[in-house]
Amino acid sequence: DLDTAAAGAIAGSFFNTGQYCSGTERVYVVESVAGAFIEKVVERVKDLKQGAEGEADVGAMCWNSQVDLIEKQLEDAYAKGARALTGGKRSDLPGLFIEPTVLVDVNHEMDIMTRETFGPILPIMVVANEQEAVKMANDSDYGLGATVWSANLDRANRIALQLQSGSVCINDMSMTYGALEVPFGGVKDSGVGMVNGEAGLKGYCVAKPIIVDKYGGKYSAGRHYPYTQKNFELLQKIIRFMWGSTIGRLMN
Repeated sequence: DLDTAAAGAIAGSFFNTGQYCSGTERVYVVESVAGAFIEKVVERVKDLKQGAEGEADVGAMCWNSQVDLIEKQLEDAYAKGARALTGGKRSDLPGLFIEPTVLVDVNHEMDIMTRETFGPILPIMVVANEQEAVKMANDSDYGLGATVWSANLDRANRIALQLQSGSVCINDMSMTYGALEVPFGGVKDSGVGMVNGEAGLKGYCVAKPIIVDKYGGKYSAGRHYPYTQKNFELLQKIIRFMWGSTIGRLMN
């Protein structure tokens, strides 16, 4: 459903002006539907209202340094062949406003596709097929969240399992953090540990194993010293039996 996928990509990218941890930073769309998908995205983005008050869809950035970073990423992308189909620069509005931007002709030589942007920028990369989409999505130092859009849930699940990310939403955007019963966290350079769910609670704990020798220490501690050739040969026989024979492996 390209209308739903386009709406999800826009919401994922521009929610809170793109200033949230699991926002949509880049989109991969298969070539067979890319033209129609991009057209729907651009049409919707052009209708977005930007402002600091009243009925506005996209607000301001909260940090001037982030505006500078986005402008540098855009300059880098344009120099390497990217095109803005709408937006593409700092807004004329007073304040820290970046126009809601849709970029095409992007690739992984551009910072905007490999570094975090944290702003209202939606770069769309056209790929040949599902396999290339997965490969490019995983070509990143980050791995907090991902989204998959497909009418075929079996296919979507297959893709989700291949993505190197802490969580995946299918046909929705960035809802994992709100599902408090499941863990939320990332892989690669996207943080350490988890919050929420059983795994999140255990993250605040320190495991403390207490191990009791069932022989009261007589067998293990009492047989360490002295080291003798006889004990060494006995140990070799035990190792060969336990890991070198069928019966021993079955006992393991």
